[in-house]
Amino acid sequence: MQKDKKLYFIVGFVVLLTMVILVFGVFFLNEHDPREHFNRYHILFTQVSTLNFDDPVKVNGVKLGKVEDMVLEGNRVRVQIRLRHDVKIPKDSRVKVQNVGLMGERQIGMVLGDDTEYYNPGDTLPGIFDAGIAEAMGLAGEIFDSTHTLIRSVKDILDSTVAHPEFSQRFHGLLKQTEALELRVARMINETDPELQKLLGNLNIVTEKVNDLLDENTEPLEDLMGDAKVLTSGANEMLVTMDSLLIRVDVLVRRLQAKDNTLGVLLNDRKLHDELSNVVSSADSLFRTILEDGLDVNIDFF
Repeated sequence: MQKDKKLYFIVGFVVLLTMVILVFGVFFLNEHDPREHFNRYHILFTQVSTLNFDDPVKVNGVKLGKVEDMVLEGNRVRVQIRLRHDVKIPKDSRVKVQNVGLMGERQIGMVLGDDTEYYNPGDTLPGIFDAGIAEAMGLAGEIFDSTHTLIRSVKDILDSTVAHPEFSQRFHGLLKQTEALELRVARMINETDPELQKLLGNLNIVTEKVNDLLDENTEPLEDLMGDAKVLTSGANEMLVTMDSLLIRVDVLVRRLQAKDNTLGVLLNDRKLHDELSNVVSSADSLFRTILEDGLDVNIDFF
Protein backbone atom coordinates (compact mmCIF):
# COMPACT_ATOMS: atom_id res chain seq x y z
CA MET A 1 0.00 0.00 0.00
CA GLN A 2 2.87 2.27 0.89
CA LYS A 3 4.51 1.42 -2.41
CA ASP A 4 1.31 2.19 -4.36
CA LYS A 5 1.06 5.67 -2.83
CA LYS A 6 4.67 6.37 -3.66
CA LEU A 7 4.12 5.16 -7.22
CA TYR A 8 1.00 7.30 -7.62
CA PHE A 9 2.89 10.32 -6.30
CA ILE A 10 5.73 9.81 -8.77
CA VAL A 11 3.31 9.35 -11.68
CA GLY A 12 1.34 12.46 -10.71
CA PHE A 13 4.50 14.49 -10.31
CA VAL A 14 5.76 13.37 -13.72
CA VAL A 15 2.42 14.20 -15.34
CA LEU A 16 2.34 17.63 -13.68
CA LEU A 17 5.94 18.31 -14.66
CA THR A 18 5.17 17.23 -18.21
CA MET A 19 2.21 19.61 -18.40
CA VAL A 20 4.31 22.47 -17.03
CA ILE A 21 7.07 21.75 -19.53
CA LEU A 22 4.49 21.50 -22.33
CA VAL A 23 2.88 24.82 -21.42
CA PHE A 24 6.17 26.64 -21.08
CA GLY A 25 7.42 24.96 -24.28
CA VAL A 26 4.40 26.24 -26.20
CA PHE A 27 4.97 29.76 -24.87
CA PHE A 28 8.67 29.49 -25.67
CA LEU A 29 8.11 28.24 -29.22
CA ASN A 30 5.53 30.92 -29.85
CA GLU A 31 7.81 33.52 -28.29
CA HIS A 32 4.93 34.51 -26.06
CA ASP A 33 5.40 35.87 -22.57
CA PRO A 34 2.25 35.29 -20.48
CA ARG A 35 3.05 38.45 -18.56
CA GLU A 36 2.78 40.61 -21.69
CA HIS A 37 -0.45 42.18 -22.98
CA PHE A 38 -1.18 42.84 -26.65
CA ASN A 39 -3.47 45.11 -28.68
CA ARG A 40 -5.03 44.16 -32.02
CA TYR A 41 -4.88 46.32 -35.14
CA HIS A 42 -6.10 45.80 -38.71
CA ILE A 43 -4.10 46.69 -41.82
CA LEU A 44 -5.40 46.83 -45.43
CA PHE A 45 -3.03 45.77 -48.25
CA THR A 46 -3.54 45.46 -51.99
CA GLN A 47 -1.82 42.06 -51.72
CA VAL A 48 0.33 40.17 -49.20
CA SER A 49 2.16 37.65 -51.44
CA THR A 50 3.82 34.99 -49.23
CA LEU A 51 2.94 36.59 -45.87
CA ASN A 52 1.81 33.86 -43.42
CA PHE A 53 0.34 33.53 -39.97
CA ASP A 54 2.77 34.19 -37.10
CA ASP A 55 5.10 36.17 -39.36
CA PRO A 56 6.82 38.89 -37.32
CA VAL A 57 5.67 42.48 -36.98
CA LYS A 58 8.63 44.81 -36.47
CA VAL A 59 8.40 48.40 -35.30
CA ASN A 60 11.41 50.43 -36.46
CA GLY A 61 13.28 47.12 -36.80
CA VAL A 62 12.30 45.71 -33.37
CA LYS A 63 10.07 42.64 -33.24
CA LEU A 64 7.05 43.60 -31.12
CA GLY A 65 4.20 41.55 -32.57
CA LYS A 66 2.92 38.88 -34.96
CA VAL A 67 0.40 38.30 -37.74
CA GLU A 68 -2.75 36.68 -36.38
CA ASP A 69 -5.22 36.55 -39.27
CA MET A 70 -5.65 37.38 -42.96
CA VAL A 71 -9.00 37.82 -44.73
CA LEU A 72 -9.81 38.85 -48.32
CA GLU A 73 -12.08 41.88 -48.18
CA GLY A 74 -13.24 43.01 -51.61
CA ASN A 75 -10.16 43.67 -53.70
CA ARG A 76 -7.95 44.11 -50.64
CA VAL A 77 -6.53 41.91 -47.88
CA ARG A 78 -7.30 42.71 -44.25
CA VAL A 79 -4.48 41.57 -41.96
CA GLN A 80 -4.96 41.39 -38.20
CA ILE A 81 -1.85 41.84 -36.09
CA ARG A 82 -1.18 41.81 -32.38
CA LEU A 83 1.18 44.39 -30.99
CA ARG A 84 2.52 45.01 -27.51
CA HIS A 85 0.20 47.27 -25.56
CA ASP A 86 2.92 49.82 -24.79
CA VAL A 87 3.44 50.59 -28.51
CA LYS A 88 1.55 53.66 -29.77
CA ILE A 89 1.17 54.10 -33.52
CA PRO A 90 1.13 57.75 -34.79
CA LYS A 91 -1.26 58.39 -37.68
CA ASP A 92 1.56 59.35 -40.06
CA SER A 93 3.34 55.99 -39.62
CA ARG A 94 4.18 53.79 -42.63
CA VAL A 95 3.28 50.11 -42.69
CA LYS A 96 4.67 47.74 -45.36
CA VAL A 97 4.78 44.05 -46.23
CA GLN A 98 8.53 43.50 -46.62
CA ASN A 99 10.71 40.74 -48.03
CA VAL A 100 13.26 39.44 -45.49
CA GLY A 101 14.81 36.36 -47.11
CA LEU A 102 15.96 34.76 -50.33
CA MET A 103 13.17 32.17 -50.10
CA GLY A 104 10.40 34.76 -50.10
CA GLU A 105 9.92 35.12 -46.34
CA ARG A 106 7.84 38.11 -45.33
CA GLN A 107 7.26 40.38 -42.39
CA ILE A 108 5.27 43.50 -41.62
CA GLY A 109 7.55 46.47 -41.11
CA MET A 110 6.31 49.59 -39.37
CA VAL A 111 8.11 52.94 -39.23
CA LEU A 112 6.61 55.23 -36.61
CA GLY A 113 5.91 58.84 -37.54
CA ASP A 114 5.97 62.09 -35.58
CA ASP A 115 2.23 62.85 -35.46
CA THR A 116 0.69 63.63 -32.07
CA GLU A 117 -2.51 61.74 -32.95
CA TYR A 118 -2.43 57.96 -32.48
CA TYR A 119 -4.43 54.97 -33.72
CA ASN A 120 -6.60 53.26 -31.15
CA PRO A 121 -6.58 49.47 -30.69
CA GLY A 122 -8.88 47.89 -33.28
CA ASP A 123 -8.39 50.71 -35.84
CA THR A 124 -7.63 49.98 -39.49
CA LEU A 125 -4.34 51.25 -40.92
CA PRO A 126 -3.42 51.67 -44.62
CA GLY A 127 -0.59 49.40 -45.76
CA ILE A 128 1.88 49.28 -48.65
CA PHE A 129 3.18 46.19 -50.43
CA ASP A 130 6.89 45.99 -51.27
CA ALA A 131 7.81 43.68 -54.15
CA GLY A 132 10.37 41.03 -53.21
CA ILE A 133 12.21 38.04 -54.68
CA ALA A 134 9.03 36.17 -55.63
CA GLU A 135 7.61 39.13 -57.56
CA ALA A 136 10.99 39.77 -59.17
CA MET A 137 11.21 36.15 -60.34
CA GLY A 138 7.69 36.34 -61.76
CA LEU A 139 8.49 39.59 -63.53
CA ALA A 140 11.73 38.07 -64.83
CA GLY A 141 9.74 35.19 -66.32
CA GLU A 142 7.45 37.64 -68.11
CA ILE A 143 10.47 39.57 -69.35
CA PHE A 144 12.07 36.36 -70.64
CA ASP A 145 8.88 35.51 -72.55
CA SER A 146 8.69 39.02 -74.00
CA THR A 147 12.39 38.90 -74.89
CA HIS A 148 11.93 35.57 -76.66
CA THR A 149 9.07 37.01 -78.70
CA LEU A 150 11.12 40.12 -79.47
CA ILE A 151 14.12 38.06 -80.59
CA ARG A 152 11.91 36.00 -82.87
CA SER A 153 10.45 39.18 -84.41
CA VAL A 154 13.93 40.67 -84.88
CA LYS A 155 15.12 37.46 -86.52
CA ASP A 156 12.16 37.53 -88.93
CA ILE A 157 12.90 41.16 -89.77
CA LEU A 158 16.58 40.44 -90.36
CA ASP A 159 15.77 37.45 -92.53
CA SER A 160 13.48 39.58 -94.68
CA THR A 161 15.88 42.56 -94.91
CA VAL A 162 19.59 42.48 -94.04
CA ALA A 163 20.05 38.72 -94.31
CA HIS A 164 18.18 38.55 -97.62
CA PRO A 165 20.48 38.14 -100.69
CA GLU A 166 18.64 40.81 -102.66
CA PHE A 167 19.13 43.30 -99.85
CA SER A 168 22.87 42.53 -99.77
CA GLN A 169 23.18 43.20 -103.51
CA ARG A 170 21.26 46.45 -103.28
CA PHE A 171 23.29 47.52 -100.26
CA HIS A 172 26.60 46.89 -102.06
CA GLY A 173 25.30 48.82 -105.06
CA LEU A 174 24.35 51.70 -102.80
CA LEU A 175 27.84 51.66 -101.27
CA LYS A 176 29.42 51.85 -104.73
CA GLN A 177 27.18 54.76 -105.71
CA THR A 178 28.06 56.52 -102.47
CA GLU A 179 31.77 56.06 -103.10
CA ALA A 180 31.40 57.41 -106.64
CA LEU A 181 29.45 60.40 -105.34
CA GLU A 182 32.15 61.01 -102.74
CA LEU A 183 34.84 61.01 -105.44
CA ARG A 184 32.84 63.46 -107.58
CA VAL A 185 32.31 65.79 -104.64
CA ALA A 186 36.02 65.66 -103.76
CA ARG A 187 36.96 66.38 -107.39
CA MET A 188 34.51 69.29 -107.54
CA ILE A 189 35.92 70.75 -104.33
CA ASN A 190 39.47 70.46 -105.63
CA GLU A 191 38.49 72.20 -108.87
CA THR A 192 36.50 74.99 -107.30
CA ASP A 193 38.74 75.65 -104.32
CA PRO A 194 41.16 78.03 -106.17
CA GLU A 195 38.22 79.95 -107.63
CA LEU A 196 36.63 80.20 -104.20
CA GLN A 197 39.89 81.45 -102.71
CA LYS A 198 40.19 84.03 -105.50
CA LEU A 199 36.57 85.09 -105.02
CA LEU A 200 37.08 85.49 -101.30
CA GLY A 201 40.21 87.56 -101.94
CA ASN A 202 38.33 89.85 -104.36
CA LEU A 203 35.52 90.16 -101.83
CA ASN A 204 38.01 91.27 -99.19
CA ILE A 205 39.45 93.86 -101.60
CA VAL A 206 35.98 95.19 -102.44
CA THR A 207 35.13 95.38 -98.75
CA GLU A 208 38.28 97.38 -98.04
CA LYS A 209 37.53 99.77 -100.94
CA VAL A 210 33.99 100.29 -99.75
CA ASN A 211 35.26 101.04 -96.25
CA ASP A 212 37.79 103.54 -97.64
CA LEU A 213 35.08 105.15 -99.79
CA LEU A 214 32.81 105.51 -96.79
CA ASP A 215 35.64 107.01 -94.73
CA GLU A 216 36.45 109.54 -97.49
CA ASN A 217 32.85 110.59 -98.07
CA THR A 218 31.69 110.76 -94.49
CA GLU A 219 31.51 114.58 -94.42
CA PRO A 220 29.76 114.93 -97.84
CA LEU A 221 27.26 112.30 -96.77
CA GLU A 222 26.64 114.18 -93.53
CA ASP A 223 26.15 117.44 -95.52
CA LEU A 224 23.80 115.62 -97.87
CA MET A 225 21.82 114.32 -94.92
CA GLY A 226 21.65 117.88 -93.53
CA ASP A 227 20.39 119.23 -96.90
CA ALA A 228 17.86 116.43 -96.99
CA LYS A 229 16.62 117.46 -93.54
CA VAL A 230 16.31 121.11 -94.71
CA LEU A 231 14.50 119.99 -97.86
CA THR A 232 12.18 117.87 -95.77
CA SER A 233 11.34 120.81 -93.51
CA GLY A 234 10.72 122.99 -96.64
CA ALA A 235 8.49 120.29 -98.08
CA ASN A 236 6.54 120.23 -94.83
CA GLU A 237 5.99 124.01 -95.05
CA MET A 238 4.91 123.63 -98.70
CA LEU A 239 2.44 120.92 -97.72
CA VAL A 240 0.99 123.23 -95.05
CA THR A 241 0.63 126.03 -97.64
CA MET A 242 -1.02 123.65 -100.13
CA ASP A 243 -3.44 122.50 -97.43
CA SER A 244 -4.38 126.14 -96.77
CA LEU A 245 -4.80 126.79 -100.52
CA LEU A 246 -7.01 123.71 -100.91
CA ILE A 247 -9.18 124.93 -98.05
CA ARG A 248 -9.62 128.32 -99.78
CA VAL A 249 -10.41 126.66 -103.12
CA ASP A 250 -12.97 124.46 -101.40
CA VAL A 251 -14.61 127.56 -99.85
CA LEU A 252 -14.66 129.28 -103.28
CA VAL A 253 -16.24 126.25 -104.94
CA ARG A 254 -18.91 126.08 -102.28
CA ARG A 255 -19.70 129.78 -102.81
CA LEU A 256 -19.94 129.26 -106.58
CA GLN A 257 -22.32 126.36 -106.05
CA ALA A 258 -24.50 128.42 -103.72
CA LYS A 259 -27.40 130.55 -105.12
CA ASP A 260 -27.18 133.43 -102.66
CA ASN A 261 -24.72 135.46 -104.81
CA THR A 262 -24.66 136.87 -108.34
CA LEU A 263 -22.00 134.58 -109.77
CA GLY A 264 -23.68 131.56 -108.20
CA VAL A 265 -27.02 132.54 -109.72
CA LEU A 266 -25.43 132.97 -113.15
CA LEU A 267 -23.72 129.60 -112.95
CA ASN A 268 -26.73 127.68 -111.66
CA ASP A 269 -29.54 129.35 -113.81
CA ARG A 270 -29.44 127.65 -117.24
CA LYS A 271 -32.09 129.90 -118.84
CA LEU A 272 -30.36 133.10 -117.82
CA HIS A 273 -27.09 131.65 -119.09
CA ASP A 274 -28.65 130.91 -122.51
CA GLU A 275 -30.21 134.43 -122.77
CA LEU A 276 -26.92 136.08 -121.87
CA SER A 277 -25.18 133.92 -124.45
CA ASN A 278 -27.70 135.04 -127.12
CA VAL A 279 -27.30 138.70 -126.15
CA VAL A 280 -23.53 138.44 -126.27
CA SER A 281 -23.74 136.67 -129.65
CA SER A 282 -26.08 139.37 -131.03
CA ALA A 283 -23.86 142.13 -129.74
CA ASP A 284 -20.84 140.45 -131.27
CA SER A 285 -22.60 140.21 -134.66
CA LEU A 286 -23.60 143.89 -134.45
CA PHE A 287 -20.08 145.00 -133.67
CA ARG A 288 -18.70 142.95 -136.55
CA THR A 289 -21.25 144.50 -138.97
CA ILE A 290 -20.38 148.02 -137.79
CA LEU A 291 -16.70 147.29 -138.22
CA GLU A 292 -17.16 145.90 -141.71
CA ASP A 293 -19.94 148.15 -143.22
CA GLY A 294 -19.89 151.14 -141.03
CA LEU A 295 -22.76 152.70 -139.16
CA ASP A 296 -25.59 154.32 -141.09
CA VAL A 297 -27.75 156.76 -139.16
CA ASN A 298 -31.09 157.82 -140.66
CA ILE A 299 -32.87 160.81 -139.15
CA ASP A 300 -36.47 161.43 -140.08
CA PHE A 301 -38.08 164.79 -139.43
CA PHE A 302 -41.77 164.93 -139.14
